[in-house]
Amino acid sequence: MNLRARLRVARAYATIRAMLFRSLGLISALALAACATPAPIPTPPLAPQTPQTILIANPTRARATAQDENERAPLPPENRALDFFQQRVTNLYDLAQLPVLENSLTTQFTSRNWVSLEHFFDYFVDDGNFFGANYGWIDEAGARQAYRIVTGYDGAREYEIVPRTLGPGAIERMWFAYQQHQSLNNPQDKSQDAEWNNWGNLGALGNVRFYFDDEPTPRLDFGIKELFVGKFPFPAPLAAFYATANGGNINYIPIPFQKSIRVTTTGRPRLMQIQVKRFPDSNLNLATTALTSARAPTAPTVRSYTPTLSLSNQTAINDAARAWQNCAAKIPGDYQTYSLAIPHNATGAIDLISPATISSLRVRVPRGMEDSVWMMIFWDGENDPALSAPLRGLFGTAERLLPYRALPLGITQTDQEIIFYNNFPMPFQTARIAFINDRAETLPLAIDLATRETIAGAEQSRLRAFYGARRMLRRTDDQDDYPIVDVTGTGKYVGAILNAYDLDRAALNGSLDPHWRFPYLESNLDVWVDGQLALPGTGIEDDFNSSYYYVFAGTPGYKTTFCLSGLTLMDYNTNTEPSSQYRFYLNDAPEFRERLRVTAQHGNKGNNLSLTYSSTAFWYQMR
Repeated sequence: MNLRARLRVARAYATIRAMLFRSLGLISALALAACATPAPIPTPPLAPQTPQTILIANPTRARATAQDENERAPLPPENRALDFFQQRVTNLYDLAQLPVLENSLTTQFTSRNWVSLEHFFDYFVDDGNFFGANYGWIDEAGARQAYRIVTGYDGAREYEIVPRTLGPGAIERMWFAYQQHQSLNNPQDKSQDAEWNNWGNLGALGNVRFYFDDEPTPRLDFGIKELFVGKFPFPAPLAAFYATANGGNINYIPIPFQKSIRVTTTGRPRLMQIQVKRFPDSNLNLATTALTSARAPTAPTVRSYTPTLSLSNQTAINDAARAWQNCAAKIPGDYQTYSLAIPHNATGAIDLISPATISSLRVRVPRGMEDSVWMMIFWDGENDPALSAPLRGLFGTAERLLPYRALPLGITQTDQEIIFYNNFPMPFQTARIAFINDRAETLPLAIDLATRETIAGAEQSRLRAFYGARRMLRRTDDQDDYPIVDVTGTGKYVGAILNAYDLDRAALNGSLDPHWRFPYLESNLDVWVDGQLALPGTGIEDDFNSSYYYVFAGTPGYKTTFCLSGLTLMDYNTNTEPSSQYRFYLNDAPEFRERLRVTAQHGNKGNNLSLTYSSTAFWYQMR
């Protein structure tokens, strides 16, 4: 930073630092001011003192003894040629391809009720609403189309949950929920019934049938539970069921199709989300001229899924399942450790001054000292940081320390330190990783960096984050959703951490039973791509891969955090009912060409509840 720039920073620092960064509590208070637009938390200015800076000239050449070797998966052979299925499965734990745009179009088929203000009705309660006017799916033109009940190849009644969709493409994620094992809407207490307690009565849905490439008979036709029970070719934890996934039945094994796909069930579903990604060919008109990726906008070579998997495909599935056991992403390159000792009101930074990709970043902080640290990352000499938030907010929940372990991001701890890690690949030409210490004493930090050369197609892709908060005020309609992120440009959405707290239970348009806790979970989280609703939600906990208000939260012996999604907080002992949840996207990451908008409702009937949201969203954006 030259002298003139330092003087500008010093003047700005002198006038506003006392207001902005006296404490993280003050920053949170500033964020809660009601406004009509997204409320980013202001980035504090860099300290006027000469920052402590470490220069790294050739990051990809830096080598050191790797730490946590038992948690790291082996590197893949160099230049290994993978077929489409292998590549999609490998992407579930090797994140190297995540920054690369695929020129794809994402559609999610759901049980969303598009009309009722009562969000509880985002499920198919009977045949009439399965194909009724309030339900359906959104086509490429933005029009709502009805689901159909059809006659199957064997004359059986079928519910068409994925209408004929042209390829090439892949089903990247499937989520179902059927009934809660213990709730007021059950005719009797089913908590001791194994089918209900373990599966939420999912077996009542019957068979699921996958019709590929306009074939008259399904290649896959089996009981719906086979998708989630955790047996090969859908092994755990890549697939998980009600009791193992906090109420959700979830499957991330890709199901590719070359010409077309159609999916039906023999019984009526209740709640569902099925995410389909399509790739460009003569059937798919994408605005590929808007894409700046180095990868050519042509369709990959896709072979439709077959139950007879090759040995290499079986190996890929087993490797992915093994990595998900500990949520251990592949980390190319060895970690190099850099130490900073940052005085009070001072800045420390690491500057990487030649092109590379950060394949993993870890920040290690002594226990009890992580609550007053702000972290920023600047790409390519830009004046504004691409990622900027309190340290806890950039890796998890800013309001409190909530450790969790996911594939791309997480927070772990030892007796001595808190470890914040980010495994999202981060390509750059130059990079500055900066920290501001607002503690009264000197802050010691250890930063572990693993770097590699940037892969083809990712040269212009930059990871970005938006951290914000806002007090949402109750109203009688469904307007004014909370904006998790709203950006223009071209890129790919890869996830968010969403926190809710300070609930006011005085609903505007209906009383709340005192036993009905966390009613805002009826809200939907929606992902809008280029002005269209690409991923319509069916309830916040559904959109985070669980169901029925995180049904097993607080129950001993049940997990609530997983490799791509999870619940880190659900406090029944606090009358303001705070929660924190996360979800990240890999193969299912939706791409945008003009605009990305992710929103969350705040009510059980319209936006009828007042509460505060805070969030951190992550996406890649092309330069």
